[in-house]
Amino acid sequence: MKFRAMIRPAFAIAILAAIPSGPVLAVDGYDISAFTSADLDVSGSLSNAEFNTTLEPGLSRKALAKSFRRADLNRNGSIQVNEFLIFRRVIILPKNPLERWFHRADTSIDGAVSFDEFAASFKAKVALVSIRRDFLRADRNESGTVTLLEYSNFRRGLTPPSRLAVFDLADFDGDGLLTVPEFGHAYAQSTSDALILERFVKLDDNRDGVLTTSEWSPGVVR
Repeated sequence: MKFRAMIRPAFAIAILAAIPSGPVLAVDGYDISAFTSADLDVSGSLSNAEFNTTLEPGLSRKALAKSFRRADLNRNGSIQVNEFLIFRRVIILPKNPLERWFHRADTSIDGAVSFDEFAASFKAKVALVSIRRDFLRADRNESGTVTLLEYSNFRRGLTPPSRLAVFDLADFDGDGLLTVPEFGHAYAQSTSDALILERFVKLDDNRDGVLTTSEWSPGVVR
């Protein structure tokens, strides 16, 4: 398991929590009963096999694969509820690129983008510290989510730059110490665990399994 995969343990739970129980299911006014019926493992997303059950019978393997690729907007190998509704044209993506990004990122279709949703829109070569810097800069009211207006203001350069240091951005739990997974947030998400651990060990002078700011940047006292 990748170290950084640990930062999103509540993502699927959050998606499921947004989906009420009952025979007729709806989120934010959208009927998602077809989605939840197909979600046999109750994971909050549809696998290739689950998604295929929602398509018309008799399609060729090539047509099934093409439909899945078209629906999987974020290319993560599964279909989230917003992608399902977009594929079915229940949600029509606007022409404005900022609005299009927002609707594609808002997998919980609740009108706000969480950090996990925000981060999922970036490629693996981007470090989580950079993503978090952008997210905190966009989240002007510090609500923990980003609205379309906040995102638009951020993209248009109407929000002040973040003054947080890389160490603080990597320190997701805010305890002033970096564990190995948190240290990995400073590297591209595609960086190997072995390389991250190797560099962590070199900095961890007292071998206590965490990094302080003085170990990260010798001479810095906090």
